[in-house]
Amino acid sequence: MSFSAQKKARNYLALAASLLMMPLVLLLNEPLHAQANINSPYSIFGPGELKGNELFRNMSMGGLAQGFRSNTSVNYINPASYSAMDSLSFVFDATVFSHLYQQKIADQRQTTAYSALGNFNFAFPVTRWWSVAAGILPYSQVGYSIADRSPLDGKVNYVYEGNGGINQVYLGHGFRIYKGLSGGINFSYLFGKSEDLKIASSDSIIGFFRTIWSYADDIDGFMLTYGLQYEQRLGRNSSITLGATFTDNTNLTVARNELILRDLPGVRNTLDTLNIISGQSSEMLIPQSFGAGTFIKFNNHWSGGLDYQMQNWSNFEVHGQKQNLNDSWQLRMGLVHNPRVETFSLFLSRWEYRAGLRFGQSFLSYNNEDFSELGISFGVGIPVRRSLSALHIGFEYANRTAGRDDIISENFFRINLGVNIYERWFVRRRFF
Repeated sequence: MSFSAQKKARNYLALAASLLMMPLVLLLNEPLHAQANINSPYSIFGPGELKGNELFRNMSMGGLAQGFRSNTSVNYINPASYSAMDSLSFVFDATVFSHLYQQKIADQRQTTAYSALGNFNFAFPVTRWWSVAAGILPYSQVGYSIADRSPLDGKVNYVYEGNGGINQVYLGHGFRIYKGLSGGINFSYLFGKSEDLKIASSDSIIGFFRTIWSYADDIDGFMLTYGLQYEQRLGRNSSITLGATFTDNTNLTVARNELILRDLPGVRNTLDTLNIISGQSSEMLIPQSFGAGTFIKFNNHWSGGLDYQMQNWSNFEVHGQKQNLNDSWQLRMGLVHNPRVETFSLFLSRWEYRAGLRFGQSFLSYNNEDFSELGISFGVGIPVRRSLSALHIGFEYANRTAGRDDIISENFFRINLGVNIYERWFVRRRFF
């Protein structure tokens, strides 16, 4: 490889990395939770809108992760996969995404969109049997604005607003245990802030005091995720990997600041503070989850797999109260095609093509109706010439519905843009 060709490839990577890092520079001037700009009425429930499907490679495969192993990208969902790292290698992944939300009820529609940072991950081997990974990513996001009227007389107007979210920083270890068996663990620190506002007012009741309830929750705590993978060779270019993960119940500390105000609209100097509570401590229980799956490499060109994921959201608690949530489950399947991986020529034929499908039951329950979810995804990996680094683009369409016209259903359109940098350490390069 000529020096000029290598320099050009590195310039492309530097440009891609710079574009992905620009939002981070802006983010440094704001709290991390400020990136939560979604607008979904259902983010009022549980910890908010869960963000567990943002990895560029996994999302394009329907969220496959349990049995997926790669020496060129980071799969933080199953920490046992870190053991696939090559010796003397360093892997860095970064993602930004744009999401479009469309809510529909009867003949009414509303569409909102936002863009944000996805995740930053890196991994490297410490020894031949031990690898380390670390990163930061969003765990959940809250963003809603709901207007309602009193169900009794229709004379009192209510407005509910919320924003914020929970972020996750993790340090993971993956170990080769014995002949194809690997294990791993992620130590995660979850932190964030959720702000909720409720306003009651009336235009038709004379002398009605507008009341404002303001709640700000600071959330933090630690989470442990355990992973196992077993890889068995089936032939020269084929293998099967079985994987499983488990996350136990996680208790997060919640420090609540509460402020209740009231005033008489249109009348000066009537603002009155009814209650102030600062730093009231409670807990948020994130229930345990379990996942299992398999990933099969059929040959050098085709691979695919199947995952099952469940979480006991019926046990979710916050401030000592349970919410009426369902246990969630999801089935995920995906397929990957590499036309020609054995050569560095024919640029277009080295693209990696992915497609996936996921469906299952959400943790949402409203008016005794359960919500189902369905997602279809596809994506491509565009390699940098004569390198294992790549740019990735992923697309997903998903639908969440209770199957009734009088309950809001949601459509999601997601686009992920990722950069994946793979480097070899301490290797003397030769130029021809």
